[in-house]
Amino acid sequence: MQPIRSKSRQSGLTLIELMLVIMLSMVVTLGAGAVYRGVDRSFKSGAHKMVGQAEATQLSTIISRQMRVSSGYMIYTVPDRVQETNPGNGIALMDDVGNVTYRFEWNEDDRTLTDGAGTSLTATSVRMIQFSPDPVSPLTIRYSYRAIDGDGHIVDIESAIALRN
Repeated sequence: MQPIRSKSRQSGLTLIELMLVIMLSMVVTLGAGAVYRGVDRSFKSGAHKMVGQAEATQLSTIISRQMRVSSGYMIYTVPDRVQETNPGNGIALMDDVGNVTYRFEWNEDDRTLTDGAGTSLTATSVRMIQFSPDPVSPLTIRYSYRAIDGDGHIVDIESAIALRN
């Protein structure tokens, strides 16, 4: 008599193979999650910086437009509009005859830059602004301001604009 041999093939996975598949799946899932969190954090940070840059651009545009049409200026410290200082947080822009045509003044209480009528020109992210004459060119005004970006980081921004000749 011949021994009986089973010709059945085993189908399915062993316990060890199943555990390996589960572990590999977990590693892939955790890796994908980490990549997603990194990309999401980077996107949000970039979006906040873009908002800060847009506010900075808007402020620079407002200041530049008024300064370009002025013939003279006087920098002072608010609230004293008479005593000229260097640097200062207020500036009076003047026409050819010396009449004040426009003012920019930093209001420390509200943390806003206002015009002569008291209208706010800045967003809440601006923390400080200063005006100073350029040491090389007397008809150029330098201004710098400090803003807070969406991540809470302080960003120092400096610019200069030449008055009309």
